[in-house]
Amino acid sequence: MRHLLIFIALAGFFACSSSKKSTDNSNSEFEANSETKADSIYSLRVSFISIGSGTDRKARKEYEQFIIQFEQSNKVTVLLEKANWGKEGEIDFCIKLTGLSSDLQKQFIQGTKDNLKDSKLVRIYENTSCKYKQ
Repeated sequence: MRHLLIFIALAGFFACSSSKKSTDNSNSEFEANSETKADSIYSLRVSFISIGSGTDRKARKEYEQFIIQFEQSNKVTVLLEKANWGKEGEIDFCIKLTGLSSDLQKQFIQGTKDNLKDSKLVRIYENTSCKYKQ
């Protein structure tokens, strides 16, 4: 019985010390990831979603034309990454507007909202990560 109590006490001691070490490691990983976290924030994430019947292809095509027209008329480049994530054509447009002036950023964001306001299969998120980007 005495040996059993000693064994349980030692097992508890080692269990506590090992969990403390893993907590310390997770803090250092968080600090390392926080440096790159700012790079993973996008001005806009435009998600073309599906509810069982595919995405709004017309809205996507019109939005792609909006981006081209915006770039040409303002002589700028919009940094765009596309992330496919579904079986029915779901896709995220992850957009960084860092190279644009503050006024142009506002114009682009408002233009995006105006362009896509009638589609029920589009979600617009500001200052967020690109959820499905690999």
